[in-house]
Order: sequence, then structure tokens, then C-alpha cells
Amino acid sequence: MSGMAQPDSTQPLASSRTEGRPWSIYLMFGLFGAQQGMLGPLMPFLRAEFSLDLRWTGLHFAAYALGLVLIGVPYRWLEHKPPVIGTGRIAIGSIIVASGFFAMAAGLPMTLSGSVVLGFSGGLVMAVGQAMLGRRYGEQAAAKLVEAHIVAGLCVLGGALLVGAATAVGLSWRAAPLLISAWALLMFCVPSDLHRTEARTTPATASTGAPADALPAPRLTRLSLWALVILGISAEWGVGFWGAEYMKTHVQTSASVAATLMSLYFAGTVCGRLASSFALRRLSPLSLLTTVIFSAIATLLVLSLIQGLAGTAVFTFVLGACLGNFFPLILGSAMRVAPHASSALSTQASQAVGVALLLAPFLLGLLSERIGVEAAFSLLIIYPLLMLPWVPALRGAWAFGRTTAPSKE
Repeated sequence: MSGMAQPDSTQPLASSRTEGRPWSIYLMFGLFGAQQGMLGPLMPFLRAEFSLDLRWTGLHFAAYALGLVLIGVPYRWLEHKPPVIGTGRIAIGSIIVASGFFAMAAGLPMTLSGSVVLGFSGGLVMAVGQAMLGRRYGEQAAAKLVEAHIVAGLCVLGGALLVGAATAVGLSWRAAPLLISAWALLMFCVPSDLHRTEARTTPATASTGAPADALPAPRLTRLSLWALVILGISAEWGVGFWGAEYMKTHVQTSASVAATLMSLYFAGTVCGRLASSFALRRLSPLSLLTTVIFSAIATLLVLSLIQGLAGTAVFTFVLGACLGNFFPLILGSAMRVAPHASSALSTQASQAVGVALLLAPFLLGLLSERIGVEAAFSLLIIYPLLMLPWVPALRGAWAFGRTTAPSKE
């Protein structure tokens, strides 16, 4: 296997315009986004109904992240023993159960365990969806991953709006998870291509005769994937969780205006991914990822230096456009190098997201208590700086040269 050729991840992706978009898979990402987006807006209602303090409220986000981390073993079992109805429908079924369970919560033990189950089901949907795109599109999966995360980003906003709309018309907060569960049930029952498992033949699988996903990715690619996802998600959600508090202090504005500025950040993540889906027609995922990292560093630096409201609004939007592209471009670059290992890479990436969400916001909060929120927030620039040396390693080599062969582990 030492002579096995690897695809050149620095070359632009070939166009796949002749193929239709896999909307059924994109809607799986939509379920993940809607479920994730509703959790935060539900917290005030949970606090009021179950008399929770801020400490217990915050534990729900940690529980959700823990659920993401736990998907590894069950997902590998599903991959080795795929059910007759397909892993896609199993993942969607987990959303039905998780959202339904959360809607029936009758106290803190159920809401905390429900948050774990929400994270687990969301991570399973994301891992399965990413792996399906990797198997189906091989080296061209990066553009599809970006498009899928555009749908996820829009549905994160939709999940938050769903909570607000349901409660505004007099319904219980429980209506939001029930509606998401009903959406998942509809997707589960309607005939679609979610059970499709065929994969494109890659040079690696063709030369060995092994089935798709049977070969591991290079060890260095797997290690760099973990490092890049943890660092990238730590930056993205460090801003997502603490951005409003930073804006309020740094710009010296009201909490309402700070919240509005953060809506520009999340809008930027969607618009940035949309721009990337077009840019990937001319740039490779790895080249675009490098550009986005440098842009994020520059934007964070500018945000720390300016205090005007208009400038902060513009660069908050730009920052969202940069940071929101980290995850799909990292995973797309890894799948470009090892299209034969999409399932393993997808699982590792999803678990790394959980680790980052479990640790990064909490650590940033502790740091804010010691040195202040402005100083702590300014240190977020360290994350993209630390990502730079890991980018070439994503190709399986520390330098932009010959890549290493897949590990025989």
C-alpha cells in the first residue's frame, strides 16, 4: 500500500453540476440544525417551569455536547452491521425519539438526559449524512458538505424562530421539539434515497479490491482532523456563546443591540458557506481553508481594535463568514485526501465537535472571570493561529509535498 496514489488536495474540485443536489441528505442536516437551534431558546422556559438556576441551565449545553462525543461506538456498530432500512433512516429515527423524549420532560433529570439524547441523535444524523456525502461524491464531497451546512445553518435559525413562534401564539415550549419530531417522522416514512449506500470507486479501493470505507485514512490526516476541528469549533462557538457579552462590554452598548450584532454573526456563517460553495468550483478545499483561516485572524484582530458600532457590525458579519466555513472545509479537505475513509473521518469530526463544545465555552467563561471578558475574548485569535501548522498535515504530510499512504492499522 506504500505506493498508493493520493488525490492532490491542492487542486480545484471537478464540477459536478450534472448531478442533482441530494436534498434528502441536506434535510437530514436541517433536522440537526433545527434541533440544535431550539435548545438555547428553550432554556428560559425550562428555568421558569422547573425553577432552575444558571448553573443547572448551563449544564444542558454540556449534556448536549456529551451526547455528540458518545456517538463513536454505536455509529461504528451501525457501519459494520448496517440495518435493512439503512443507517440514514436509523439516524432520522433517533431524532424522532430524542425530540419526542425532550418534549415529555417532567423535571431536571429528564431535561438533562434529554439534552444528552438530543446531542447523540444530532451527532448521529450529522455523522451519517457526512459519510453518505463522502461515499457518494468522493473527492468532490467538499462542495456538497458546504451546501449541507448551509441548510443546517438556516435551520439553526429556524429552530430558534420555531420556539419563539410557538410560544408567541400561546402554545407550550414543548410544541417546538414535537414539531421537529413530526418533521423527522415524515422524513422517515416518505420514500427517498436515504437508504442508498453505493459509493464511487476511488483509486484506493480499486487497487485493493476493498469496499468503500474499508481503508483507514493516513494517521497524520486523522490527527490533524481532530486538532483542526477542535480548534475551529472552539473559535466558532467561543464567539457564538460569548460574543454578545463581549460586544456589550467592548462597544458599550445595550444587551439588545449586542444580541442583534450576534444575529449578524450567524447570518454571516450562512452567507460565508454560500460563497464557499461557489468558490470551491475554482479553489481546492485546502486552499480555501487556508484563506479563510488567515481572514479570520485578520478579522479578529480588527474587531479587538475598533469600538464603533457600524464597524463592529460589519466585521462581526465577516467573522461569521470565516468561522462558519471552518468545519465543512476541514472535513471536505480530509475526505479529498482519503475519500475511501469518509465514515471514519465523519465520526471523528463529529466527536471532535462534541469535545470542543464541551470544553471551549466553559474554559472561556472561567478565563473571563479571571481577566475579564474583553481580554478573554481577544485570546480567541490563538485558535486560528494554532490551526495554521495543522493545515498541511491534513494531507498526510507536514509540508506541501508528497503525501503519506494510508495507515495499515
